[in-house]
Amino acid sequence: MKYQIRYGAIGGQGIVTAANLLCEIAVKLENKHAVSSPTYTAAVRGGATKADVIISDEPVLFTHSTAIDFFICTDQRPYGLYKNNIKKGAILVVDSNLVTDMGDVSDWTVYPIPLIVDTERETGSIMLTSVVSLAITQYLTKIIDYENMTSFVKEWAPKQYLDANIKALRLGATLIENCVPIGKKQ
Repeated sequence: MKYQIRYGAIGGQGIVTAANLLCEIAVKLENKHAVSSPTYTAAVRGGATKADVIISDEPVLFTHSTAIDFFICTDQRPYGLYKNNIKKGAILVVDSNLVTDMGDVSDWTVYPIPLIVDTERETGSIMLTSVVSLAITQYLTKIIDYENMTSFVKEWAPKQYLDANIKALRLGATLIENCVPIGKKQ
């Protein structure tokens, strides 16, 4: 098994966090091999950013994603730049307020959700978008176990923000459960 995940955003710190958390959970709690490789545009703050994650049962020898199975994107600019290499049958999650021109999505299953607005409204902090994205990834891909994800986040999160992070994990699942996907049905 080899699964390739891409996170796209503006600025990038949150998606790098989501990618790193996903890798750590896969390696430390799932006994899988995983690598993460972020890419920043020239304008690091405010520029389009992506973080690719490859998770495999075998050692990952080539760290660049070539066939994306799952893509979360929170802005139009990184969507346009980084939708390449998304394979037929992939799952996409896009921020419905900020990714409005998706082009032909007939080969993919797309979940349009107001990710950033809902994260801020429900958790009180846009900074928890990374944890919400991690939960969405787990919910839709099952690439990591829910209990492993939850226990890892409980250990990782600073104690004063633990409740907010757990709330963010629950929000990720809720957003997807309440969303009607468009495009190809899997």
